[in-house]
Amino acid sequence: MDWRTALRERLLEARPASVCALDAAAQAFAVEALPSAALTPPRSSASPPCALALGIDALDGLDASAAGGLIHRTRLYVAPRLLLVAHAGCALDEAAFLALGFELVARDAVAGVRLHAFDLDTYKPVPDWLNARFWAHPERWEP
Repeated sequence: MDWRTALRERLLEARPASVCALDAAAQAFAVEALPSAALTPPRSSASPPCALALGIDALDGLDASAAGGLIHRTRLYVAPRLLLVAHAGCALDEAAFLALGFELVARDAVAGVRLHAFDLDTYKPVPDWLNARFWAHPERWEP
């Protein structure tokens, strides 16, 4: 599947109210795919967080440390959901994206492009042991 088609489908499925475009290509793509969504620039600190951050060329030319920093800042301050395109020369491989909580959405082998998604609400399922059933009950303790 073409990565642009997969990205368009993912955006149409999410239907975010606001999109933060991390680069010019992402802004053009978001305007074309979601004309009704509000677009904000990535560095407007006065604006509230967006529903989704989109990056197509944002990771190009960055080393692994800078790319990780961009992802962390975006998740913390810009949007709880991210869609990032990793081109063939990206410093972060699939394992690095997986370690950051991303899932691989699509891979375009012909173009050498991967599409990764992160959603703060679903990136880590709640484990079964984390509930009141396994918590301590002081009233049951015997001295």
